[in-house]
Amino acid sequence: MQCLTWIALLVGAVLFMVSLLRWFEQVTEAVELRWWNKVFVLVVAPFTVWFFPSKVAAGRPTAVPRHEPVRGFGSVPLQPKAESEEQAQQTPPPAVADGPPPGTPKEFIGLPKIPPKKKPTAIDPEKVAKLKQKMREQGMLGDEE
Repeated sequence: MQCLTWIALLVGAVLFMVSLLRWFEQVTEAVELRWWNKVFVLVVAPFTVWFFPSKVAAGRPTAVPRHEPVRGFGSVPLQPKAESEEQAQQTPPPAVADGPPPGTPKEFIGLPKIPPKKKPTAIDPEKVAKLKQKMREQGMLGDEE
């Protein structure tokens, strides 16, 4: 009997906490939308939160999109490789052609073209001196630098 009491207390505590969370959510929404009659009902009878729909939902609100395989990299062979030429001649050719999807721009076909690295430009000491002088005037650098 004592075990059942502890389980009932635990279930009651969980129900109380969830009701408290829903109560704050419902009251906040009602005040924002100026539904004073709903605020009054929730203040007078807090457990009426279970009569109002909640905005917080568990789970995914929208369905997961169906998976579409990536196009342009060929297809997986449906049958293992034929070991004799007879079997190779009997198998039909694959329905999907190996290649990019129609309408793919030419710059995306083949290996990417990496531009050559640019040589670093030489640092102009006069510009560095002007920049340091300007930074000293603005107080960004001390006199010793």
